[in-house]
Amino acid sequence: MNRSPTTVLGLSAVLSLTVLGNARPVHANEPGAFTFSWQAPAGCPSRDEVNAEIARLLGGTIRVPQGGDIKARAVVSRGLTWALAMETELAGRPGRRSIEAASCQDLADATALIIALMIDPDAVAAHATQPRPVAPPPPAETAPAPQQRPRTMQYLVGIHAAGSQGTLPSVDVGLGGGIGLAGRLWRVELRGTYGLRRDQKAMAPAPPGAYGQFNFAAAALAGCFNLGREGLAFGPCADAELGVVSAKGVNVSQSLPADTTWLALGGGVYAAVSLGHHLSLPLHLDVLAPLRRSEFVVKGVPGRVFQAPVVGGRISVGIELHF
Repeated sequence: MNRSPTTVLGLSAVLSLTVLGNARPVHANEPGAFTFSWQAPAGCPSRDEVNAEIARLLGGTIRVPQGGDIKARAVVSRGLTWALAMETELAGRPGRRSIEAASCQDLADATALIIALMIDPDAVAAHATQPRPVAPPPPAETAPAPQQRPRTMQYLVGIHAAGSQGTLPSVDVGLGGGIGLAGRLWRVELRGTYGLRRDQKAMAPAPPGAYGQFNFAAAALAGCFNLGREGLAFGPCADAELGVVSAKGVNVSQSLPADTTWLALGGGVYAAVSLGHHLSLPLHLDVLAPLRRSEFVVKGVPGRVFQAPVVGGRISVGIELHF
């Protein structure tokens, strides 16, 4: 048979008072012992919550009078309704109660009221009408900050030192700079280099002390695949180079400066070692084939001064800024 929470509380109070009879607890300095066992399914109030309700009904603390030792064991089960089986012992006198209610919370409240009445009915009468403290609401969950997506493209600016073989009669060394774009799997660069050394080559047969003087400046466009991982990028590249080769004869009777266009295609490999979030050390190694192999001669001097070979090599190393 179902009972309302009000009926349950009223019956509990009557039953408790009947058990107590005229045996009113006598307050003393030393409190009596209080033992309480609570067993209930998941989702029901906990033992600590029932204890807190007992303390509230008694005015804030659970203090059993001397000689009035109390033991209570409450077991909650659920069938068609919520049911409470409760065993008590007050100063050695046992008692049993069985209560049904519409919810487990009602049974927890009834248990707290029965035990509080066993301890001190006067305190219950004084504090039962006080409102139950309301638990503070749980703190609002802070929405996680939106994660920034990793950038898929970076701008590159750098400087480099370069060496080449095959463009001039011997090894040429130069300095330059470059700009570019880099993605996760690719990079495109435009590098410009100017030769620091004017190469010299004796011309034979020629008057003693006659030679040719050369210089080279070029811009190279490179597209590369990145096969590496974070911290080390590397992969193959395709290159196109456009520049100017300058030459003139020295210590000859007729010396006129000559400039010729340099155009070459080729490929190679690159590697870039990361030095942090914004710096890296790039290295390029390329093989280039000139599309136009101009001959350098001096008027009045037999033979050819210089003609670029079929293939030449380039190597450059520098420092690069990413942003």
